[in-house]
Amino acid sequence: MTTLKRRGRGPILPLLLLLAAGLVTPAHADEKVVLKVGQWYPTAETGLNLTQSSYSSNWNGGDKGSVVWTWIFNGTLKNQISTKVNWDNQLKLAYGQTHQQVVNDEGRRVWARPEKSTDLIDFETIFRFTLGGWLDPYISGRFQSLFEDASDPLGRNLSFNPLKFTESAGIARQFIDEEDRTLLVRLGLALRQSSRRLFVDETPNSPTRTVTGNDGGLEWDTDYTTNILQDRVTWTAQLIVYKPLFYSGHDALADQTAAQLRAVGLDPDIAGYTTTLDVDWENIFTTQITKIISVNLYVRWIYDKYDNTVLPEVNAAGELSNVDAIRDAVRKAGQFKQTLALGITYRFL
Repeated sequence: MTTLKRRGRGPILPLLLLLAAGLVTPAHADEKVVLKVGQWYPTAETGLNLTQSSYSSNWNGGDKGSVVWTWIFNGTLKNQISTKVNWDNQLKLAYGQTHQQVVNDEGRRVWARPEKSTDLIDFETIFRFTLGGWLDPYISGRFQSLFEDASDPLGRNLSFNPLKFTESAGIARQFIDEEDRTLLVRLGLALRQSSRRLFVDETPNSPTRTVTGNDGGLEWDTDYTTNILQDRVTWTAQLIVYKPLFYSGHDALADQTAAQLRAVGLDPDIAGYTTTLDVDWENIFTTQITKIISVNLYVRWIYDKYDNTVLPEVNAAGELSNVDAIRDAVRKAGQFKQTLALGITYRFL
């Protein structure tokens, strides 16, 4: 069986600088909590955040009403299957919309069609072989998608698109394994597959076709959870650094000449973007004001120079046929997302 220790006291914020390197060592704890072999340890919470405002058509000041709502679900499920196998599952779901008042041609305020503001499906399962050494072998699988893909320029939506799968295997180190604080660092080889549905043409009820791609490389994953600010705030962080070594769409871009790429508005070095280092740093800060009212701060920074779920396609003449999609897949700068919400949260496990 494995153990969970109670959290030791010490500085927390400086650990931000140590997350990427995984150099944190466990704090001393006087009492241990035993994980029983074969017993499930579930946690789950769900919440709804809502902001609403409305104005009459003659309201002075030009303000417009809005309704913003977000639903979240976070859950974990752990089991020490045997003395040598630990199974850890994590599920994160989120979906939200913004409803906005607009002024129509008659000068009246009407409610426009709602737009998606938050969307996340993320499930990961990890088998770690706790053999008693300094490093533990592991294998893991991850599934990511969206409830609603709203990227179509004509406003058409697709459910559960794209689909992304990741399988990885390597070595892991549990630097901290305490009741209220954990730090797990993994380093391994990863294979990723993606499946994206696309509309065949521009008609409203156009059928879809599916394109698939794959890549593989090295992955560094750091998962950290702790309580901060005198145990009033729970901080959950995940830092993933991924270096692609190959990509199935690389040659389609590399075979284009610099002149061809410039002619369609693409960088001549775009083939190299597909194997550039990717970074994904996610942070969730949660505090409970009462048993059901909570404040949730979500911060995420992503550096993904080329979205590998967008597979370059070449026509019979050897030219790129989906230039607009390729152009939209390029992100030379980091992407930042931040949401702050006050709402109702219920922990039922």
